[in-house]
Amino acid sequence: MVSVIVPTYNTARYIAETLDSVLAQTFREYEVIVVNDGSPDTPELERVLVKYQNQIRYIKQENQGPSAARNTGIRLARGEFLAFPDSDDIWLPDFLADQLKFLEENPSLDMACADCVYFGDPDLEGKSWQSLDPIEGTVTLEKILPTHGGAFASFVLLRRETALKVGFFDEQLRLFEDYHYWLRLLYCGGKMGYLRKILGKRRLHSESLTYNQDVIIPHAIKALQKFEAILNPTGREARLVRREIAFSQSRLALKEGRRRLAAGDYQGARESFTKAQAAVDSRKVTFALLGLRWAPQWTRWAISRWT
Repeated sequence: MVSVIVPTYNTARYIAETLDSVLAQTFREYEVIVVNDGSPDTPELERVLVKYQNQIRYIKQENQGPSAARNTGIRLARGEFLAFPDSDDIWLPDFLADQLKFLEENPSLDMACADCVYFGDPDLEGKSWQSLDPIEGTVTLEKILPTHGGAFASFVLLRRETALKVGFFDEQLRLFEDYHYWLRLLYCGGKMGYLRKILGKRRLHSESLTYNQDVIIPHAIKALQKFEAILNPTGREARLVRREIAFSQSRLALKEGRRRLAAGDYQGARESFTKAQAAVDSRKVTFALLGLRWAPQWTRWAISRWT
């Protein structure tokens, strides 16, 4: 009934916990497809997978990124529903049972996403994703655009018939491919809903790129630009996406401007703040640019105290 697709890349030390959590599900009608995406730790990974060889389908391919790994799994999937746990995250035992019940009770939904708690980072340890980034009411394109996420792939359950309509994950995207997919799903008329129950654990570690702001924003912009390319350029959705791209570009330039200013690079800071102002008009940035022109040292002190 469910095809569980687990892409893996350099996570041999974590994948046993992931697979154990999948195989401990109270709902039993599922298959597990592990896709090795050209991982550099393949020898170690395959040693770990030996004990699971009778419980999983193991596919090995050249490194093409998480989208390609998920797409490989989708092509092989036989289930009515698709799940995409990352190979370092963990499901609680009732993940599948509760998600399937939620979709049964809400037949108009094409995808359900459960809540999860973070672990592995002392600043976020035990905190719930939905409590930190709440979206209330009906999930819409406009609501998830500024989240640069909208759902964690690890904790969604997607109807396979919907995936066939929306298409495959974009293989040119190495990060935020799931964000791009959810946007496409909503644009195609699909519906997603949040199950307000913690059914998983999201691991944070040194390789967790999606919590590094210097990585997040450029990749989010790339995903948004690819999404914009399929939209009617005069439509409301395109205007919303362009606005989010501009806001993200402004945030990126502001961050770089503050970094340069802190280092005493006043010319570099002016260039970055000018880019930010060009993307999104801001009175505060206007004052910063004036200050950098007439009183750069005082402006450096003042901006260091901005929140």
